Amino acid sequence: MDLLAIQRALWVACLVAQVLLIGAIFQRRIVRSYRFFVAYLVVEAAAGVVLLQIPFRSAAYAHAYQLYELSIVVLRAGAVAELFERVCAHFPVIGRIRFALASTLLALTALVSVAAVRPTGGFGRCSQMLAIYVHQFETTVLAGSLLLMWWFLTRFMSLTPAVRGNVALHWKLLTVYFAVSGVVTLLQTGTKLTIAILWPLTVATLACDLACFLVWIRGLTPAGELPPPLVLSVEEARMRRMLRRAILQHVKDARREHVERL
Repeated sequence: MDLLAIQRALWVACLVAQVLLIGAIFQRRIVRSYRFFVAYLVVEAAAGVVLLQIPFRSAAYAHAYQLYELSIVVLRAGAVAELFERVCAHFPVIGRIRFALASTLLALTALVSVAAVRPTGGFGRCSQMLAIYVHQFETTVLAGSLLLMWWFLTRFMSLTPAVRGNVALHWKLLTVYFAVSGVVTLLQTGTKLTIAILWPLTVATLACDLACFLVWIRGLTPAGELPPPLVLSVEEARMRRMLRRAILQHVKDARREHVERL
């Protein structure tokens, strides 16, 4: 069996797994917590079925792929946004600064992505280049933001990881899912890959996607929908207020020093 046949087989397996995952989320009655994620899965599965019917090297495939990539941008970002809100609910100390935190994380990762990637040959190399670049930019930014959020909460702020159950599992899997996709498309946009290298990378990406879908199907359960901590001890609340004040003061001092230097 050649790599093209393996790729199509894995693609079909991913589509089946996506449908099973959508059904599992509805059957387990946890869809309210994953509205954007389910919508993303529905659109991606439907687009996959359509793309499978079109010859890969045809102009129709290129136009259909462009339409798919541009239409799914909002849903992909929405899936991460709803996860971000659920994670922040487990860390009450950042409740008031979560929008500033999200904006900072996205800005940092977007700057890195723009600075690091220079499409070889420009967008005119093939009709799908713009769509591939949009995919690469968004997935790397979202995956990077999820990783930075984990570092900020558990390392920089030294908060006790209180995220458990479905939220913790979804956080890990969504990060891996977008990171793998982003890295592969980054190689496509930033380097001159030959077909001999491109096909194995595509097969590996599909295999990783399939593994993520299977873990989601097995791991997302009603019992895993654990509520965020509602009550803090007096001492813990005091320590978290002190930590927040220290961070805000550090930001103010850094801004004052910058102004004085100017």
